[in-house]
Amino acid sequence: PSPRPPSGGLDSPPSALRIVRSASAATLSQVWRLAVTFTTMWIIRREFLGPEELAVWIWVEPVFVLLSIARDLGVNGHLIRLRRRLYGNFLLVELIWGSLFALALFGLAPWIASFFKGHDQQTTEIVRVMAAFLWVQGIGLVPLTFFEAEHRITWAVPAELIRNTTFAVASLVMVWRGFGVWAVVWAQLAGAVLFTLVLWWTGRRLIRLEFDLAEIPSLIRGSLPLALLSILEQAVLYLDLLLLGLVLAPEQVGLAGLAVYALFFFSRLMADAIGRAVYPAIVAYRDEPERAFGLYRVATLTLVCCNVPLAFFLHHNAELVALFLGGDRWVGAADYIRVAAFVPFIRPLTMFGREYLLVAHRDGLLVAYTLGNLLSLGLLGWWLVSTDLGALGMAVASYFPLGTAFLAWGLRQLSPVEFTRLVREMLTLYALGLLVFAAVWLVPRASTAGLFVASTVAGLIFLGLCVRRHGDDVRDFLRWT
Repeated sequence: PSPRPPSGGLDSPPSALRIVRSASAATLSQVWRLAVTFTTMWIIRREFLGPEELAVWIWVEPVFVLLSIARDLGVNGHLIRLRRRLYGNFLLVELIWGSLFALALFGLAPWIASFFKGHDQQTTEIVRVMAAFLWVQGIGLVPLTFFEAEHRITWAVPAELIRNTTFAVASLVMVWRGFGVWAVVWAQLAGAVLFTLVLWWTGRRLIRLEFDLAEIPSLIRGSLPLALLSILEQAVLYLDLLLLGLVLAPEQVGLAGLAVYALFFFSRLMADAIGRAVYPAIVAYRDEPERAFGLYRVATLTLVCCNVPLAFFLHHNAELVALFLGGDRWVGAADYIRVAAFVPFIRPLTMFGREYLLVAHRDGLLVAYTLGNLLSLGLLGWWLVSTDLGALGMAVASYFPLGTAFLAWGLRQLSPVEFTRLVREMLTLYALGLLVFAAVWLVPRASTAGLFVASTVAGLIFLGLCVRRHGDDVRDFLRWT
């Protein structure tokens, strides 16, 4: 990696070994989070809460994902790509602006809650508790950003484990005691408090809180495009639930929420885990475009290899998946799962394309990409939901993210040869997936066991072929770094 001045208490630029360890720690912590969250919510859905009861949380959660970006003003993402990182300035932003923002949300809670079609007083109170969660989470983001930027994600793993365990235990005990959806809300807050405390305790001797008040305005100015970009991007990711919550009854929102969970839970968590290490690594290799694009290419192909068999499996086993994840009360989510199962095929370049273009400072292009997606998906989805398709209208609209053309164009400008190679490899994987899963279409639709076995076998064959075809790429890249 190109040398840079030491910052934040570290005395040298990140080594390749530290990058690999950081990526491994991020992946393992996300796998743990996936397993704990999956198991916890699986028990809650199957044993305690139906789609109508859980709908308010399904809607509130993405709302606060968007609000958390406004709280941070994009500083966390911008700070990582700077050569001189003043974590003290970031802490001041979170303490001052974050506090004011959380207080404003607390006061505006009735107005925010009114956007949920099935809102009541409980919705307002949940928004107020989540405002406190937002503030606590912001304070913890400072050490977390430090660990990510300096390729020390291994230091954040204990805090991740404690947060996820706290969420699981607290939510299950409380829902068992009859707290309903509040069990999830209070458990989320408790986990955030412990997460923040443990992060600061872990980093107390590493993080050097340097302050330069004169640089804060320029820090925020440089971060605001990232904030806008992140808000647009997350709005696209959660558009299904945000829009459906505005116009449909809670039960339909709940069912759609389970479908979206089934479709994207694994891919988003894995993309987040790998991305937390990929972004800082690309920053480290910013002066070596061949290595930077090589990292992006391998990371993208890794997720494509996972998403292809998952999409076919979900399409062929939609009822079984809905029944397993939620039980009889949630089986209505199967139609949405089946229709939207192949949406990840449309957006492979976006998995880590955002990180790559951020490092290249193509912020304007990324805003055009996300805004184009938001408009195309939102307008089409709004119209289709108003037809007889109902909630399925959003599933159909998800196949038309027209803004993706901007991102593809930007990536090609950075490395035309490597971009062409990546597209060719992805198309080959899609064709291979169609070939491997062709026999599954011959299984009678009424044969649940037959579809499950056939799609599982096909998926394993596909993964084996992926390892044979691209395993050397991954190993070579790790040696290359």
